[in-house]
Amino acid sequence: MFLETERDYLEQRSAWHRRMAERSGGAAQRSLHERFASLYAARARARGEVGKD
Repeated sequence: MFLETERDYLEQRSAWHRRMAERSGGAAQRSLHERFASLYAARARARGEVGKD
């Protein structure tokens, strides 16, 4: 899959971490994946705001 923008990349990484959190066996791993998913999603939202006037 070709990613057109940095925002696409960040959204893909967020989705991947959400899936991994669902599959994680332990609370610590799940928590880390959920945190990374949130961080990537926040960065993707911020990238979406750049250039909007």
